[in-house]
Amino acid sequence: MLENLQQMVILAAIGHEQNFTRAADRLGISKSQVSKQVRYLEERLGCQLVQRSTRTVALTEIGLQYADYGQQLVDTVNEAEAMVAGYRNEIKGVLRIGIAQSFGNIHITSALAEFQKSNPELELEISLFDHRPNLLEEGFDCWIAIHEHPPEGMVARKLANCEFVVVASPDYIAQHGQPETPSDLRRHNCITYQSRERKYVNWAFSRDGVQQSIRVRGNYRIDNAPAVLDAAVSGLGIAYLSTYLMTNELENNKLIQLLPQWKTTVDLPIYAVYPRRKYLAPKVRCFIDFMAERMAQAPYKTPRLILP
Repeated sequence: MLENLQQMVILAAIGHEQNFTRAADRLGISKSQVSKQVRYLEERLGCQLVQRSTRTVALTEIGLQYADYGQQLVDTVNEAEAMVAGYRNEIKGVLRIGIAQSFGNIHITSALAEFQKSNPELELEISLFDHRPNLLEEGFDCWIAIHEHPPEGMVARKLANCEFVVVASPDYIAQHGQPETPSDLRRHNCITYQSRERKYVNWAFSRDGVQQSIRVRGNYRIDNAPAVLDAAVSGLGIAYLSTYLMTNELENNKLIQLLPQWKTTVDLPIYAVYPRRKYLAPKVRCFIDFMAERMAQAPYKTPRLILP
């Protein structure tokens, strides 16, 4: 029975990693042991579970279904470990965190050193990316997400809201003029963020209870948020820019805030997203509490201009 359970867990790791070597590393055993146990498992069950080629490894349809049961075993063990760790309040082990790339680079990665120093028995594995992950399949304990809609079935603790400001460089304004109302943006070259998952071409505003959403256009579209800032500073157009990207661009007159009487109203929360568990591991709870405290200080906010 114990060998059967081991084989199920190994198959689940192969399904997750799509690679024998990475599955072996994940489990802390040799690649040859992984191959041997898969072979024994297929012989015992009398069916092919893994499709092999020179470059890729994939599970067959029945292999995927069988691996799901192996993953359930892993999840059950993790729940039991989390329950005991919670009882003992142990903050140790490996913590796998995914972080929205641009936000993480600017504001989070430097803070993680402080977090790890406070929790020396904890090992951190950090991934920076902009896609919407499957936390369970990719094995993340927590995802710091900047997203309108957190994944269904997950717990999402709101940490803060992204704030936005409309900006352009002095050179751009000198050449093309300055918009006085949101509607004027239709006549300007606007720098927009777009990726495979999201496209921000509708810029939202409010003033005195009046809401406006302006569909903008421009000849510069990019899937990297810091690059939007760089493009605006370079004078390529007007940007609807998240303030967490900015440092001293307004103070140094590299950028000028436009339409200051209008409030930008894009709702883009920052969440800590994690799988729903009966027992939340102390290491995950500790990290989320740390992030909540850090975000409450809001170092990424930029004050709006003081109007006369």
